[in-house]
Amino acid sequence: MQNTGFHFEIHDLLVQFVAAMDDVVISRFNKNREEKEKIKVRYVHAPKERVLFDIVNKAQSLTLPVIAVNITGISRDETRVFNKIEGIYAYVNDDNHGKYSAHVPMPIPINLSVGMSIMTRYQTDLDQILSNFVPYSNPYIVVSWKVPEKFSIGNIKEITSKILWDGNISLEYPLDMDASTRPRFIANTTFLIQGWLFPAEPKDLSKNIFFIDSHFHVTSKYNLNYDSYVNTLTADNYVYDPAKGLLNENESVSISAAPVITNIFRNTTKGLFELSGNNVLLKNKNQTQSFSILGQNFDYTKNLLLSSDSSSIYQNLTSYSFTYYPTVSGFLLPSENYKVYDKNLINVTLPSLSSTGEINFVVINEVGWKDTKSINTNITFVNE
Repeated sequence: MQNTGFHFEIHDLLVQFVAAMDDVVISRFNKNREEKEKIKVRYVHAPKERVLFDIVNKAQSLTLPVIAVNITGISRDETRVFNKIEGIYAYVNDDNHGKYSAHVPMPIPINLSVGMSIMTRYQTDLDQILSNFVPYSNPYIVVSWKVPEKFSIGNIKEITSKILWDGNISLEYPLDMDASTRPRFIANTTFLIQGWLFPAEPKDLSKNIFFIDSHFHVTSKYNLNYDSYVNTLTADNYVYDPAKGLLNENESVSISAAPVITNIFRNTTKGLFELSGNNVLLKNKNQTQSFSILGQNFDYTKNLLLSSDSSSIYQNLTSYSFTYYPTVSGFLLPSENYKVYDKNLINVTLPSLSSTGEINFVVINEVGWKDTKSINTNITFVNE
């Protein structure tokens, strides 16, 4: 209980309720039912009794109309408890921790009982205020708010809450009055707001999953009608019978978030030319070189390096270390020299080269890196 979560949910829900209701404007009419003036109705967050005490001065005059709103009760909503789940995971990108998945614990469904008292000086004022919300509360009103900001979710996650009117209005008419007391009409009703209370935000950060390895049993001439095939789907050890065509082997499938390079093209005025194997290109000191790199997972690219066997091509090398990949170094290309179009395409523009030699492009993301040499493509620049 020491890790208390407080996100102003009750306050925000009540503010949302008032915001959905507080645009009430009533009219005053003459005897011919012609409109003479318009009056904006005030909303006050307080019980009716407190409002009456505050707005009655020593002369017993009332500042009406006014609507008093206050919470009369909070309860747990059993109808919105489906199962015990851990909540949701959402993508986050911040300056302190980079990219990770934030865990939003499952909130508790609560119902806020809200009492609303309408106090007016005239019956027509009361009738107009009732007409303002009653026709629009059938069957309910929906307000929109968001997951608390303390969970640091990058994209706003919308929460919708229903406001249900109980359908009953009790009226209080000015029955016992003396000559010095001004009349006061009161209507009391109740609403139910279906909201949520969130636990405290988790202190640990859920890191992204970089690799997924799946292992399967492979079969030969596998018969789904085989009586005992269900054993292959359990965690029990199973002895494969070669006579039935089952192989005692495993097949592994791996998914990685690291970048993958499949092709590289040189962009020329005559079109795209795919580079594979050994490629010798002429270096022109007054001409930029443009390339298109095709592959996967490029949408998470953090940097692009240019490595070379010639230290004179570029200076000021930068190194990157990884948990699952070896350290790699090269010249860090400025962001204006490449553009990531989508997860499958990067366009690179090299400035004029100061020397000749072999070059290699290295695509880097948070997981690791991949270079153009990995697809057996060598690019060498020579003088014209």
